[in-house]
This record gives sequence, C-alpha cells and structure tokens, in this order.
Amino acid sequence: NFKMGGTKKRGVWTNADHMERDGKRNKKKVKQFERSQRLTHGTEEKFNTKKIQLHITKTERQVTALRDRLRSWDDVTEEKRRKDMEEAERKKRDAADPTIKKPRRRRLGPETWKLRGAARPAWEVYDFDVRYECPHIKAHEDAKGRAGRSRNLLLLYKGKFGNSDSPEVCRDYLIFLMRLALLYKQAKKFKSARTTFLECLELDSEQRPITCARSHLMRIYLNANRPHSARRLWGKLSPKDANVWIRYSHALVEYTAWKDDKEGSSQAVACEALSNAIRANIYCAYYLAFGNNFFDDVMEYVEEIVDATEEEPLEESIEYCNSEQRQSWEENDGAVEWVQAVILDTLQDKNNDTDMDQSTSSTLPLSKEDLDWRGALQQLEKAAKADFERQEEGHINPNNNSDDQEPLEEVDALMFSGMFRTAMEMVEEKFGL
Repeated sequence: NFKMGGTKKRGVWTNADHMERDGKRNKKKVKQFERSQRLTHGTEEKFNTKKIQLHITKTERQVTALRDRLRSWDDVTEEKRRKDMEEAERKKRDAADPTIKKPRRRRLGPETWKLRGAARPAWEVYDFDVRYECPHIKAHEDAKGRAGRSRNLLLLYKGKFGNSDSPEVCRDYLIFLMRLALLYKQAKKFKSARTTFLECLELDSEQRPITCARSHLMRIYLNANRPHSARRLWGKLSPKDANVWIRYSHALVEYTAWKDDKEGSSQAVACEALSNAIRANIYCAYYLAFGNNFFDDVMEYVEEIVDATEEEPLEESIEYCNSEQRQSWEENDGAVEWVQAVILDTLQDKNNDTDMDQSTSSTLPLSKEDLDWRGALQQLEKAAKADFERQEEGHINPNNNSDDQEPLEEVDALMFSGMFRTAMEMVEEKFGL
C-alpha cells in the first residue's frame, strides 16, 4: 500500500504477524542460550562435579584422621578428647543462652604477670630450681606412656566392626567409609570405590553385616562385566547370606555361563544358584518372572526405596527389580523365561514331565512350600503391624511430655505388601495357580 506521494504506507499487523515475530525471537534466544552454554565455564554439570569433589576431599580427610586414631588408640587420650569436646559444647550452649549470666571479667592475678629484669622469680633464672620441669623430658615420658597403652583397633576388631560389642568409633569409621565409597561411585571413580567397598567388607561383621558394601560391589562387578570378580565376592561371603543382590546375581552369572558353555558351568550349577536365590527371597523371583505384564502396572513409589536390607525382604526385592540388574536379566535371552518356567513347573508339578523342552524345564529341588508367597507375606504384614503399634504406643505414652513429637509416618511395608498381593492375585488368575 502506498500513499499519494509515493511513500510506503505502514500496514496493520494481525495476530498471525505477531506470532511469527515472537517465534523468530524465541528461536534466536534459544540459539543464544545454547551458544552460551557451550562457551561458558560454569555449567550445571560442572558445578555438580565440583561439589561432589569437595565432598570427597572433606570425607577423605575425615577417614584419614579417624584411621590414624584407630591405629594408635589410647583410652586416656580419647577420654581427654571427649571431655574437651563436651566442655567446648557446654561453653557454646552457655554463650547462646541469654538466661545464663556471663562471669564478670576480673583483674588478673600476679601469677599472670610477666616480670622482667631483677623482678623475675628465681625459678625462671636458675635451672636448678626444684620447680623446673623440662618440657622435652615430659613430652618423651608422655609418648612412652601412650606407646604402652595404645592399641590397633583395625587389627583387633577386624571382621567385627559391625558387632554390638565393638567400640562405637568402629561403627563411625564404617559410616565414613561407606559415605566415601558412595561418593566415589557417584563421581564414577569405580576403582577407588571398589577399594573402599572391599575395605568395608574386611572390617564389617561377617555374620551380621551392617553395611550394604557387598551389594554395591556386586553391582559394580556386573555393570563392568566382571563375572570372575563376582564369583570371588560371593565365595568370600557366608552361604547363608540372604542378600538379594548377591543371590540373584549369582544365579544370573551362572545362567549366562551355562548358556555360553563356559568351562566349569552346567545346568545343575545354575539351577542350584537359582534355588538358593528363591529360598533367600521369594518375592524377587515372582517379581522377575512376571514383572513386565503384572507388577509394573501395580507397583508404585518404587523409586523411594533406597538401600533396603535383608530385614526388609520385600523392599529389597522391589529395589532390585527396579534397578539396572533387571535389565541385565532381560538382555540375557531366556533368563526371565527360565525363572518363570521354574516357578510354574514347580507349582504345577511338571518337574518330571519328560516331554518338556530341557532348555526351559526345571530340575530344581524346590517344593511348593518354597514358593509359598502368602505365608511369607502374612508374616511380614504381622511384624509390620506390631511394629506400627509399638510406635503408636510410644507416641501417645502419657509419661512422654515432649511437645515436639513428630507425627507417625505410614508404614511402607504394608503399602507395598498390598500392591504385591494384588499383582500376585492377577498372576494366579492368569495362569490358574
């Protein structure tokens, strides 16, 4: 459009024109942002890496300091350290409390005076004074006393750090070691993480370990495709260890070796490993076998379970079946179908069927009692309800006059057991069990 004088007339912009202009501006902003992210030195990933490295450095110093104390443990020195810490904490509380009167500062006595010249006392001038005490001789005598009293707790309590009769400082050292190993793993320093986890295994209790070092170590070995290291690990552990990461990883490694015709592997070895895994944790077997079609549609809040122990078998199995280990089972051809065939054949009494394909048939010495999930789930629910009632009684105890009581949390075990029961009822209806 043009005016009479030949000048260009400004047209009226529609809504489409505005949208087109805003789209071009947004594309330009996105390109500018991407360019700044490529050129900047402070991306979010780099910030997180630096934060993890700072935590690693701090934890390494704490572990080193505590390790030195454990190697030369002296009860007298540690008692003095404890009293000094309590006194410092008391002074800190008193300084923050406005109701406590601060002591008035008084004039210092003559014992604090620093006299010079002829006014100095005789014991500062003459070395033969009876009150003179050589600091070097005193330090030497103190060092001799500490050497006679010191003990190496790392050797005395090796393999017993998790026991109840071990000193509390031993359990503190395990806590710092686990924290350092997990930081190494998060920073993808797997060699340092493996060394730290192995140190935890050597120090922790062999019968009732209190750390999850063996679980994380097994996951590192399987993710790195090191079956020989995994075999050495479960060879060191007790055969009665019911850890789901150990038992089911053992079954997976033996199944893979059997299918690949590795030396020393056979169907009997793989079946024995799976049999031990099923007896150790029955929930994980059902979850692995029927997870894709049943459990995944029912189970919720599974991401909230972290580092479950053997005392929580249901939560431990849910965590295992929602980790990278389940993907390892699914990537091995026939592994999940093998577990499913074992369960169905045992429940349907098909173990002696000669017409069944030997590649999937079950030769496990399992019985229906070993696959009874209802009885195990009822015992778990009973224990969870009793624990909840004890917590409730302690919460409403009339003798407890504390005003800052925390509200009771929902018992997760009952919630997960209800979802597991629903999924298993669907499985039984589908297969007619």
